Amino acid sequence: MIALGGVSVDSKRVWEVALTVVVALALLAAAEGRYPYSFYMALRTAATVGGVYWAVRVYQAGPRSWMWAFLAVALLLNPVLPVRMHREHWQPIDMVISVLLFGWAAYWFRRTRQRASSERR
Repeated sequence: MIALGGVSVDSKRVWEVALTVVVALALLAAAEGRYPYSFYMALRTAATVGGVYWAVRVYQAGPRSWMWAFLAVALLLNPVLPVRMHREHWQPIDMVISVLLFGWAAYWFRRTRQRASSERR
């Protein structure tokens, strides 16, 4: 447990949010820069693993509509059967997925803090 602003938060959830934000930042970097092919493959792998992880985690936690969004991200970015598009087509997709991940991270962290503070009462 980690104390943040007087509320105890499970360290697992802090790691989940932090890693989600790292992937979102990497997607923003990918949308705006030119990097070696290995960077994009590593990013695809991380985003796919993250998408599958979140789909399972969300399925267990409740909000099922988010599960489908994360499965779509995992399928779109998977490195095994890659979707091939030109760079200019990937840029808006990377930006939208980044916004989705930032939004999810904020929601999940806020949900965590609300749940922890209600349990303390």
